[in-house]
Amino acid sequence: LRGVVDAGDGEGRRWAEMRMHRIHSDMMVGLGASSKLNAERGFLEMLRDEGRRATEEFGQRHRASIGRESTFDLDDLD
Repeated sequence: LRGVVDAGDGEGRRWAEMRMHRIHSDMMVGLGASSKLNAERGFLEMLRDEGRRATEEFGQRHRASIGRESTFDLDDLD
């Protein structure tokens, strides 16, 4: 974000200083749109467990970067 906002004072500075992170899960990518309507307990527990697993993996890989620099580049979305 540093390249696209005015890093002066106020709102622009807050955006320029923002650090971006993305916790990714291949399993979650495979879920279809209909999964958003699934409120079954087992499914929700699976989502919780996968989120915890992905977060742990992210933390092990990027622990030194958190609070210091972004680990995700918005340009990678192209």
